[in-house]
Amino acid sequence: MKVLISRKDLRDTASGVPKKVLQECQFFSSLGFKSYAIAETMNAPMVEEFNGIPVKTLRWPISGHFRRRFYQMQVDRWIKKHRPKLVIGHGDIFHQDILFIHNCVHLAHELIEGKPLPNNHEVGLIHEEIFNKGSFKLLICNSQMMKNDLVKRFGVDENKAVVIYPEVNLSKFKVDNPSRVRQEWREKFNFKNDDFVIGLVTSGNFKKRNLGLLIKSFIEFRKTHPKAKLFIAGGNIDQKYKELAPSEGVVFAPPIIDVKNYYYLLDVFVLPAHIEEFGRSVLEAMYCGVPVITGRHVGASEILEDEGRDFILEELSEKHLVDLLSQLVDLNTRERVSLRNKQTAEKYSSDKQNNVFGDTLKKAGFLV
Repeated sequence: MKVLISRKDLRDTASGVPKKVLQECQFFSSLGFKSYAIAETMNAPMVEEFNGIPVKTLRWPISGHFRRRFYQMQVDRWIKKHRPKLVIGHGDIFHQDILFIHNCVHLAHELIEGKPLPNNHEVGLIHEEIFNKGSFKLLICNSQMMKNDLVKRFGVDENKAVVIYPEVNLSKFKVDNPSRVRQEWREKFNFKNDDFVIGLVTSGNFKKRNLGLLIKSFIEFRKTHPKAKLFIAGGNIDQKYKELAPSEGVVFAPPIIDVKNYYYLLDVFVLPAHIEEFGRSVLEAMYCGVPVITGRHVGASEILEDEGRDFILEELSEKHLVDLLSQLVDLNTRERVSLRNKQTAEKYSSDKQNNVFGDTLKKAGFLV
């Protein structure tokens, strides 16, 4: 059986979507299927490592809406020629059996900018065409927030939409000696043992992730907690945030492949995003034993349990964020929340979420 998985950018795993594609390649391969991953930018060895068969399309040289249409035309041509039994799309093609959507671009624009998405928005146009003109038998959303928005906004049949939360690869984020890793990586950035290190680790888009609020809250928090430090890791950090940050006590770090080392050096992970359709970094930090503070429009907040739910920002304000940070200064509170978060994260391991995915496909009639 042939399975085609479409995602136009498979260069690396800096963001969560390529990780999902690789997981699917491995999952279908384990069932004895041939899993093809098609993309216009392709890291072929990366795909092959997960037992996928890479298929690279031509890439239109000019960015814009036509580049996306050009990619879709090539995917359609490949499907017509090779006739896969199952087609999975990740938001880049019109017609598929299973549709994954990873960004609520309309809702995001409304929450961040306070106004509707422009009619000519490139991704918005694609999403509108997918839902209004395209076809799919099953829509998989990565949070209930996403499902609610898409069902209401595009009139999707609720029976065709399900929520499957992203997974965390436990083996990738597990370390034998967390204390040693913590000390080693703190030393790399000149953090002392008694520093209270607040961190945000993300792939980018710091406006969406609300880095400005985090920096302003840190400045206020540090007035009463001078041992506090702020650690920001990710690519393409806007200069305006570096200018907003204090000259001391703040570290801007580049992205790294083995990102778990960043999580282990932290005392608290904070994602005060305006919106995050899920926020895989929240789940990763949880598994690494870090208490997390995140916003109610972050999909990962839906999986927090017990005391962990006390650290959901109901409003994106400096006062609220400073208050939650102040509560986590207490070591006992941090340890309790860390332990509960780690136990919660273990429920969303790759193996367990693969089982959820498989059961969903069986229920929908794609697997027997």
